[in-house]
Amino acid sequence: MRGAQWRRVPWVFLSCLCFCLLWPMILGTITTSVRIGSQRRTTPSPPSTTSQTRTTLSPRTSIGTHSTPAPVPVKPKKGVPLFPYGPSVGDREFVKRISDFTSPLFKPQIGFPLGFSLRDYLYFTDNGQIIFPESEYQVFSYPNPPRRGFTGRDPVALVAPFWDDADFSTGQGTIFYQEYETLYNEHNLLVWQVESWIKKFTYTWNYKARWTLKVTWVKAPAYPARWTYGTNTYQAILSTDGSRSYALFLYQNGGMQWDVTQRPGNPVLMGFSSGDGHFENSPLTYQPLWKKYLPDQFLNSNSGIRGLQVYSLHGEERPNYRLRCLQWLKEPRGPTWGWNQISCPCSWQQGLWDLRFQPISMGWWGLGSRQLCSFSSWRGGVCCSYGPWGELLQGWTVHAPWQFDQELEPWDWCCRWNDKPSFCALYHQRRPRIGCAGYRPLRPAWMFGDPHISTLDGANFTFNGLGDFQLVRAWDGNSSFLLQGRTAQTGSAQATNFIAFAAKYDTSQLGPITVRWLLEPNDTIHVQVNNQTVTFETNHEDPEGPETFNTTGIIVTRNGSLVSAIFDGTVTISVIALSNILHASCGLPEEYRNRTEGLLGVWNDNPDDDFRMPNGSTIPRDSTEELLFQYGMTWEISDIRLLGKRDDHLPSNFTPVFFSQWRGNETSGNNLVSECDGDKQCIYDSLATGSRSTGLNTKMLFRSYQKMNTTLNKYPPSIKGQQVLEAYMGQTTRVQYTSHSKSVTFTLRNSSTDFRIFENGTLLWTPKSLEPFALEILARNIEDNLSSVLQPKTVVCACRKESQCVYNLTSWVGGSSLEVAGCKCDGDTFGHYCERSKNLCEEPCFESVQCIPGKGCEACPPHLTGDGRHCAALETSPLCQNKSCPANYCYNQGHCYISQALDCQPVCTCPPAFTDTRCFVAGNNFTPTLHQDLPLRIIQLWVSEEENASVTDVNASVAYRLRNLNVRAFLRNSEVVPSDSETVLASGSLLRRWRVISEFQYLPQGPVIDFLNTQLLEAVVVAFLPQASWRRWNRSKEPRTDVNFHPISREDVKSLLALNVSVLKNYFNCSGYKDYKLVYSPQSGLTCVSPCSDGYCEHGGQCQHLPQGPRCTCVPFSIYTPWGERCEHLGMKLGAFFGILFGALGFLLLLGAGVFVVLRFWCYCGNHYSYPLDSVEAWPQ
Repeated sequence: MRGAQWRRVPWVFLSCLCFCLLWPMILGTITTSVRIGSQRRTTPSPPSTTSQTRTTLSPRTSIGTHSTPAPVPVKPKKGVPLFPYGPSVGDREFVKRISDFTSPLFKPQIGFPLGFSLRDYLYFTDNGQIIFPESEYQVFSYPNPPRRGFTGRDPVALVAPFWDDADFSTGQGTIFYQEYETLYNEHNLLVWQVESWIKKFTYTWNYKARWTLKVTWVKAPAYPARWTYGTNTYQAILSTDGSRSYALFLYQNGGMQWDVTQRPGNPVLMGFSSGDGHFENSPLTYQPLWKKYLPDQFLNSNSGIRGLQVYSLHGEERPNYRLRCLQWLKEPRGPTWGWNQISCPCSWQQGLWDLRFQPISMGWWGLGSRQLCSFSSWRGGVCCSYGPWGELLQGWTVHAPWQFDQELEPWDWCCRWNDKPSFCALYHQRRPRIGCAGYRPLRPAWMFGDPHISTLDGANFTFNGLGDFQLVRAWDGNSSFLLQGRTAQTGSAQATNFIAFAAKYDTSQLGPITVRWLLEPNDTIHVQVNNQTVTFETNHEDPEGPETFNTTGIIVTRNGSLVSAIFDGTVTISVIALSNILHASCGLPEEYRNRTEGLLGVWNDNPDDDFRMPNGSTIPRDSTEELLFQYGMTWEISDIRLLGKRDDHLPSNFTPVFFSQWRGNETSGNNLVSECDGDKQCIYDSLATGSRSTGLNTKMLFRSYQKMNTTLNKYPPSIKGQQVLEAYMGQTTRVQYTSHSKSVTFTLRNSSTDFRIFENGTLLWTPKSLEPFALEILARNIEDNLSSVLQPKTVVCACRKESQCVYNLTSWVGGSSLEVAGCKCDGDTFGHYCERSKNLCEEPCFESVQCIPGKGCEACPPHLTGDGRHCAALETSPLCQNKSCPANYCYNQGHCYISQALDCQPVCTCPPAFTDTRCFVAGNNFTPTLHQDLPLRIIQLWVSEEENASVTDVNASVAYRLRNLNVRAFLRNSEVVPSDSETVLASGSLLRRWRVISEFQYLPQGPVIDFLNTQLLEAVVVAFLPQASWRRWNRSKEPRTDVNFHPISREDVKSLLALNVSVLKNYFNCSGYKDYKLVYSPQSGLTCVSPCSDGYCEHGGQCQHLPQGPRCTCVPFSIYTPWGERCEHLGMKLGAFFGILFGALGFLLLLGAGVFVVLRFWCYCGNHYSYPLDSVEAWPQ
C-alpha cells in the first residue's frame, strides 16, 4: 500500500511542474501591467490615426508606413507679387517654339556694371538666364548648369534667376520683356518701385536707376515638354545707375510647379557670376533638391518676403562716364555766341603776340603742352593747346572764363575717360573742334616816341600835337570802342609825348568798361578801371610772372612798366613807360573793319585815305609835316570825361619843331644819332629831346612792333591729306601728305615699327599688332622753324577676314587714339575679331556625357533619352496627366506633386523641419530666420598709402580686400576719412593715413558668427599684408581697387561693435512649432533644434514634434513597459511578473521532486538487500 502511493507521487509532481511552466505563457497575453512600487496605472492609448504609404525624395524621409495625425491643413503663406507684365503694360513677347533659343541683344548706352567690368551686351534665354557675352556674336543658350554652382572662375558671365533646361517647343508658355531707359530722370512707376525695393533691401539710399530690364518667364515648361508636367512662372529685374547694379528674382507664389522627380540631371542653379571673380550662389544652392525647385516658398531672411531674392551684381562702385557724357549732351546748350568765328592762333609764337589769348596752366594736361585761352561775352571762349615745337594740337570752346577744369569735364567724360569713340564724336558735334583755319590776328596800330603813329592800315606819320585827342573810335553790331590820348610837352623841347591814355569799351552784355593809364614819375603807370585804382595780384604759380587784375569783361596785366588791358577778349591795349613817355599799341578785331575813325585812320586796307578828318575830307598820304599837324589837330577833343581833368595848363599856341627843321643839325648832333642806324623816328626823338636813350627807346619799340606784326602774320605750314586712315592687319596702306610751303619736312612725333613717313610726306602703315599708338604727323618749315601737326584718325581691322571689317563701329586701344574696327562675324565664327570658330562642344553637354570635337555630345546615359545635350527621363504612362493633388494636401508650405513612380499618387516635398510625408510632424533641425533690425559688426581700421589716392580709390581698395576674407560677411564701408596729419617719407613721397569704418553682417549659418567675433580683427591684419597684385576695374583707371597700402598692425584695427551669442539669439527666430530652441556651435552657427533630436524621449521612446510641442510614444522592451510624458518611468509586465513567480515555484517543486526521487530510490535499494538480525537464525545450517 505504501509503495503504491509513493509510485503515484512523480506523476503528480510532473503535472504541477507543467502547470507552472505553462502559466506564464498564458498570462503573457494580458496587457495590464503592475508598476514597480506602490502605485498602479495603465499606459495611455494613442489617438486615432490614419495610415498612409508615401514616397518622397527628401533625404530625411523614406518609403514606408507612418502614422500622422489628421489636423486642419495650414494654408501656404503669401508670397511676393510679380511686377505687372504682358502686353497691357507695354511688354514685348519673345518666344520660339524650339528647345533652345536666345533673345535679341540688349545694348545699354551706358553699359551694365557686372563684377569688375562694364558690359556692353546682354540677352536672355529660354533656360532662365540673362547672359553677358564678351562679344556681339558669342550667343549660346547653355541649357545645363554646372553642378558645383558658381565659383568665380566661370567662363560665362550671367545672371540666373532659374537656370535649368526649359522647352517651349510644344506651344506652351512664353516670355515677356521690357527695357526701361531713365537716363534723364524720366519718371516710370515700375522703375520707381524697383528703386524703392533696392533701397530697402540693400540699404542703398541714394539709388537712382538709369537702365532697367524686366524679363518674365510665363508658364515655362521643363524639358521635354512633351511628357513633363508642371510649369514655372518667375521674373527677373536687372537695374543699374551706371555705377552699381542689382538683380531682383521674383517667383510667383504657387507658380513654381516643375516636378522634381523629372529632373534627372544637373539641379537648378540660381545666383550670378560676373566671369571675373565676383559671384554669389542662391541660399537654396546647398539645400535639398526638393527645396531648390520651390524658390517661391523660400523666405528671404533679409527682406522677410517669401519668393524674393536680391543680389548686388557690381564688384566695385565706379563712375560711369558714358552716363555723365549723355546727361551733359542732354543739358540745354545755352548761348552759342559766335563760335563759328572763333579760331586758335596757328602757333604758340603767334598766340603770345595776340593779347586776346592769355597763357594758363591746366595742371593735368599732358606734359610738354601749353595752353592759351580767350573769352568774349558775345563771341564765346576758346582754349588752345600747343606742343613742344609751338604747333597747335587742338582747341576747344569754353562757356565761362577761367573755369577751365569744369569746362573740360565733359571732354573727360565723353573722350578722355570714355572707352567708346562714338561718345567723343557726339561731344564734338556739340562742341566742334577748334582749329586755326579761320584765325585772323588783331589789326595793330602804334603810338610811340615823340609821338609817332602807325595807323591800322600801316600809314606812318609824326604828330606833335598838344592836348587831348581821339585816337580811334570803332563800332559794330555788338560793341563799340573809344581810345583817347593826352599829350604834354616833352620837357623844354618843342615836341610832345603821351602822358595818358583812356579807353572805353561798351557792349550790351556787359555795359561800359573804362580804363585809364596815367604816367607817374620813375616810369610807373597808375591804372584805373571804371574810375577805381587797380590792385594787381601776383600769380602764385609764377611769382616772377606778370601781375593780374581780372574782373567782368576786362583783364589787366602788369609786367614791370608794361600794362596791358584786354577788353572782353576783343580789343587789346598795351602801354609801356620808357624815358617818362607813354608808348602804346592797339589791336582791333576784324569786326571793326570799315568802321573806324580818328588818328589811327580808316581801317579798310587802303592807307591812302587814312588821313580823314572829322568832316569827312581827306588829305593825301604824302602831305607835308605841317599839313599832317593841322590834320591831327582836327581830332582834338574837349570832352574830358574819359581822360579826366588835366593837372597842367596848356599854352594857347604851341607849334612843334618838325623833322625837316632838324635835318641841318644832324651833323652837330652826331653823338646823339650815331646809334640810330638811319632810323628816322630815332633821329627825330634824339634831336628833339636831346636824349640818346629816348631815341634808342623809340627805335627799339618800333622794331618790336614790326616783329610783332611779322609774327602775327606768319603762319606754319599746312598739311593736306587723308584725315581718316583705315588698314587691315598685316597689309600696307600708303598715304601721301603735302603742304603749301616749299621748305617743309615731314616727321612722326612718336616712332613706331608699324608707321613710317618719308620727308616728302609719304606715309606707310603696316599694322602688325594692336599696341596703343597715337599717330601725329609733324610738318616743319626749315626756314622759319614753324611747325604744324596733323592727328588723323587711325582705324585698324583685326578681324579674321577682311570682309568682316566694320570701320564705322570702333573702340579705342588702350589710352591712345588708335581705334580698332568692329567685326561682323558670319554664322560659323564669334569672338571680338571673329577669331573663334563655333563648334558643337562650345555649350556643355548633359552631366556625365562627353563631347567629341567635330561630332558633338555623345548619347545620353542608359536610363535617359535625348540628344546628349538635352537628356530627360524616359517617357512614362500618360495616366498621370489627368491627376492633380487634393486641395491643401501638404501642410506647412509643403509642395504637392503627382509622382509617376508611385502610380500617380500625391507626394509632398517638405521644409527641412518636417520628418513625415505630409509636412506635419516636425523634428529635424533648420536655420533660424533673421530680424531686419539685427545690428552689424563694426570695426575701425587705419590704413596708410603714398599714392595720393582718392577717397573713392581707398574705399574700393579696402572693400575689395575685406570682401575677399576667408568668410564673406563684409557689407560696406560706412566712412572713409583722410587723417589731418601727413608724413613725408625719406623717398620724398607723402604718406597719408585713412580712417575707415567697416561694417559686416551677422548670418546664422556656418562659421560667420565665430569668425566675426573671434577671428575678424586678425584676418583684417593679414588681408593688408603685401600682395603680388590686386584686381582693378579692367575698363578704366578709376576708381582703383589696387591701392598699395602699407601693412597694418593689430593696433590699427579696433572693434567698435560686436554681439556675443547670447545677444545674437534675441535677433533670430525659430518660427514654427513650439519648443524649438536655438543651439550654437562655432562651425555650424545658430541652428533651430527640436527636443526630439536631443534625446527628449527616454527609454527608447519615439518622438514626434507636433504643433503643441514634442510628444513621446513609449515602446515596451524586454520585460519593461516605459511610461510617462517623456517615457521616463519604467513598469514591468504583469505576465512577466507571474511568469517569474510561478517559474520560481515550479523550479522549487522540481527541485523537491528531484530530492524526493533520489531519496525514494535510495530507500528502495535499502529494502531489497537488507534483512533483520533475528532472522539469521532461521537460515538453514
